Amino acid sequence: MDGRTMKTLPEGLRPYERLEAYGPETLSDTELISILLKSGNRKRNAVEVAQDVLARSEGLYGLGALSVQALTEISGVGFAKAVTLLAAFELGRRISKGEVGKKTRIGSIEQLASLYSGEMHLPQEHFKVVLLDRKWQILKDVTVSVGTVDRAIVHPREVFSPAVVNRASGVVVMHNHPSGDCTPSREDRETTRRLAEAGKILGIVLADHIIYGKDQYYSFFLEGDMEELQAE
Repeated sequence: MDGRTMKTLPEGLRPYERLEAYGPETLSDTELISILLKSGNRKRNAVEVAQDVLARSEGLYGLGALSVQALTEISGVGFAKAVTLLAAFELGRRISKGEVGKKTRIGSIEQLASLYSGEMHLPQEHFKVVLLDRKWQILKDVTVSVGTVDRAIVHPREVFSPAVVNRASGVVVMHNHPSGDCTPSREDRETTRRLAEAGKILGIVLADHIIYGKDQYYSFFLEGDMEELQAE
């Protein structure tokens, strides 16, 4: 049985009481996670175990990239707690993403990049295409490739097939670098150039290519690279 619960903390420092008194927005990431954990083990209370969880995930955004097995390797986190953490993270991701797929209108590349930032922090490289109509409303998004730890291979037909089927006017492609460095590689630039050329032939605009790293992203459009690559 877990020995060190929230009650072992001095009154006034307990996350439950602080949330009730001041609201959830005042709690730290560690405190919020400790509430989900409910208790620690015989040596460490829930707040201390929560600190270990964040250290293992290298921050809140990395939590969703951990597996149940990886979480249960942390002292004080069993199967039920690991599942609870990942379920809570997924709910938060869905809320932050909003009603994507139901005509979510995008006002800027920054908004779109922020919308997908939570779900693109992954241990493997994922390549996703976001389909847009003429009003910059999201029709749907499709993961077209899942690679190894450091590489996803994508072909123009994989990107534009769903765009043609869904009658999209434009697309934004995005992928993540598990290394955490969002700097585009030479292969990333070549892929972007080929996709832009294919889009011209099909009459579907490649609006941007966004690369996600750790807590940051690189946008070909915002950096001024899209125009240069399309001119090559």
